[in-house]
Amino acid sequence: MVRQRIHRRPRVCMVSLGCAKNLADSEAMLGQVVAAEPTALVCAEPQDADVVVINTCGFLGAARDEADETLDAVERLRAEGHVVRIVAVGCYPQLWREQVLKRHPRLDAVMGVDAMYQKAFWESLLKQVPPSGVEQPVDLDAMRAFQAPRLLSGSGSYAYLKIADGCSQRCTYCTIPGIKGPLISRSAEVILREAEQLVQASATELILVSQNTSAYGMDLSPEHRPQLAALLRELDQLPGVRILRVLYLYPTLVTQELLEVIGGSRHIAHYVDIPLQHTDPAILKAMGRPWAAGSAAHVVDRVRRIIPNAGIRSTFIVGFPGETEEQFQCLLADLRVLRLDHASAFAYSREALAISSRFPDQVHGSTKRRRLREFMEVQQEISSSINEVRYLGRDVEVIVDGATRSGIYGRTLLDAPDVDNTVVVRTGHKTQPALGDICRARITTVAPYDLDGILL
Repeated sequence: MVRQRIHRRPRVCMVSLGCAKNLADSEAMLGQVVAAEPTALVCAEPQDADVVVINTCGFLGAARDEADETLDAVERLRAEGHVVRIVAVGCYPQLWREQVLKRHPRLDAVMGVDAMYQKAFWESLLKQVPPSGVEQPVDLDAMRAFQAPRLLSGSGSYAYLKIADGCSQRCTYCTIPGIKGPLISRSAEVILREAEQLVQASATELILVSQNTSAYGMDLSPEHRPQLAALLRELDQLPGVRILRVLYLYPTLVTQELLEVIGGSRHIAHYVDIPLQHTDPAILKAMGRPWAAGSAAHVVDRVRRIIPNAGIRSTFIVGFPGETEEQFQCLLADLRVLRLDHASAFAYSREALAISSRFPDQVHGSTKRRRLREFMEVQQEISSSINEVRYLGRDVEVIVDGATRSGIYGRTLLDAPDVDNTVVVRTGHKTQPALGDICRARITTVAPYDLDGILL
């Protein structure tokens, strides 16, 4: 039986699917809801809530499938009398709105990527009379100046700081410009204010994200020059900031100035995340990426020259249309030479709205899966070797992300949450470090993605 009324003390659940950028948006939407209804209870599970909001990802078919499955599950909860109102927002409805409405005709509201800016909607979400789900237009200046109270949903030891949205690159495999539009940088003043609020909310680490973080400010500058280095200098001076980390740097925008700021700052982790995507010039050119021969080695060498102890992460695509076995084997050879601390790969996904979906010589699914497996086997050997040399038997600083039965778990300063090494530290009879603390541990065992140690 479907329940019609929201509890006197309303309960809301925000389900955030996809990337860290989506999570930051979800926290901003949830923050607006709770600011308008301070008595609201925030639920971790949909079955406990009156109102469930699903912030979807639509980048790949698998992400859209996950969104559909999540919406199906919440709709079943409503049929059982658990949920009153269901809202779908984000990337999936942005480009596939009709598909969403056809598959889920009983949703109470469906909005695209501008949902975060719909202040009136979020302020009335928990009222007995449902708000209109019609999106109001948002101008460019309002987007750049937008700031909402964030309700952090993670461990609390770190928070994502979104500095821009959209992307003006035109990678042929990517649908992000079609979903999000061109680069829109937030003003530095707004970013600094949000950073201050996140620090006051006890976030030890602020992680800068956007679709193309290194392009930050190009749309604000008359000379069309990136402003990330200047922004980092300002963030580095904020009182209370302990760790800053930067994700998603486009290879040609990893300048000497930017690296010198990262390497010479007080608080910025010596961590450089550069999605290279491939190393073969012909494949890179077909991808619409920087394709000069040796460009991957050049940017990695530049990082190591300016920041000798940097932890370097990258991502790659295998099985891109036209990728031959020889080109793939050369990629593996280059991977062994580059010796990146962390690298992940994805099998190419043929997205109908991407230019590359129309390319000839599409690679068979079984070949893509085999290449992905071989890539990850090579990288696991590299990561294991690097971890042994860099960490085994050494004393390291560990950012505390949570507790275990025998101690704590966290990351080194050269590891980002969820994607890199996890450090499990036994505390013994010593005082347990608190969430967000930075403790010292001696590493006793290493694996490709995990380190074990004892608290010092």
